[in-house]
Amino acid sequence: MHRFVSGLLRLGVAPLILAGLLGVLGLVGTGCTGSPIGDPCVPESIPSGGFDPREVYLETSSVQCRTRVCMVYQVNGDPREIDPVVAEQQVFCSCRCSVPEGGQANTPLCDCGDGFTCIDDVVTTGGTGVVGGYCVPCIKANDDRGLNPMVYDECPTDG
Repeated sequence: MHRFVSGLLRLGVAPLILAGLLGVLGLVGTGCTGSPIGDPCVPESIPSGGFDPREVYLETSSVQCRTRVCMVYQVNGDPREIDPVVAEQQVFCSCRCSVPEGGQANTPLCDCGDGFTCIDDVVTTGGTGVVGGYCVPCIKANDDRGLNPMVYDECPTDG
């Protein structure tokens, strides 16, 4: 790397441009880190009067989510107008993790990862590309996320 930098400086590449180039190369080298499940999002379409807390809403073409699925999980009202902590915990990027028995997945299913669980049958009607289970937060031992136990269950344990 040192030879590369020295060579560019000899060619007359300005130090400021060189610093920017090295920064971009550093970002390309690291790529995306962490799971995209649980990233915050705001749905583009919010019903008049907000959401019904008895339901789960999915926006399946969300450009805010690497998974392309923004989930509104049991939110009462407009997430832009409620407590930001509650909104962040109950409006998040998710992905489809299961299909109903006999169903087909036209795209790969995801692994929910630590602190999330696959809730089967979140979507029971609609096209084959959306029906099935989705990743939802769950409360794990010594969890510091402050998830509401009235909304989320404890994470399943292995064994």
